[in-house]
Amino acid sequence: MTKINKVNISRRKLLSSTAGVAVAGVATVAVPATAEAARKAKAPRWGMVMDLRKCIGCRACTVSCKAENDVSLGRFRTVIQEKTWGTFPNTRKAFLPLMCNHCEGSEKDKVPPCVKACPEYPGERAKFKTPDGKTIRYRKGATYKRPDGLVLIDKAACVGCGKCIDACPYGVRSFDPFVKAGKDTTKQAADKCTMCDHRIDNGIEPACVNTCQGRSRIFGDLSDPNSVVAKLVKEHNLANNVLLPEEGTRPQVYYIDPEGVLKDLYRKRKKGKLDHYMDQIP
Repeated sequence: MTKINKVNISRRKLLSSTAGVAVAGVATVAVPATAEAARKAKAPRWGMVMDLRKCIGCRACTVSCKAENDVSLGRFRTVIQEKTWGTFPNTRKAFLPLMCNHCEGSEKDKVPPCVKACPEYPGERAKFKTPDGKTIRYRKGATYKRPDGLVLIDKAACVGCGKCIDACPYGVRSFDPFVKAGKDTTKQAADKCTMCDHRIDNGIEPACVNTCQGRSRIFGDLSDPNSVVAKLVKEHNLANNVLLPEEGTRPQVYYIDPEGVLKDLYRKRKKGKLDHYMDQIP
């Protein structure tokens, strides 16, 4: 069984840079004091890089996600699709991880399309604490984006309209038939990946990352140039090679997909050839 990666250092040190020691097979790090001090006053920008070259299709991510987040029976927050092509004996197979991309939103307003579509946004004011204890105020809603970039759902505020599901160009939201929307017992609440915000808030990486056997999922602070994720985004020019760039959503989950297999899958869904992925058996 994979040991949960939790150490007594700050979240920033846990999830940045490439230098450090290994804990449960995952690198923990030490950030130079000057760089750390300069970044503390700002919220991190959490993101993920998925290296499709390393995904082995074990589905540990799907299982750990359901167990960690008590995802309802028959529902999924992350899945692995398979793509095969070629003619025997020259055949190929790729495993394609899918989940919420926690979009940054357009450059103009920095609001993801799912958040814009939510009739409960902007809602009540909320406070976000930076690593050094400073407060950043923001607006919540049934679907909302935290200052650290995580796009979340408040199911108690959800009205079950499904507008956020329709607004997501990636098809990674769905209704949860076992969770009612707010106080309305006739409608279902929307559901999706939270990137294990409860773990992140306690300095632990998401469950899917912790259990990834191929180490194809890398999580960290994209605003930290010394983090592994930031270095991978720069090395592979991932910021200029996002999924469905014409949507202008600026997803914060990036994919190393040298053959463009995942891009092809998303374009087929956009053309109406596939249903929402989270409604499918992974």
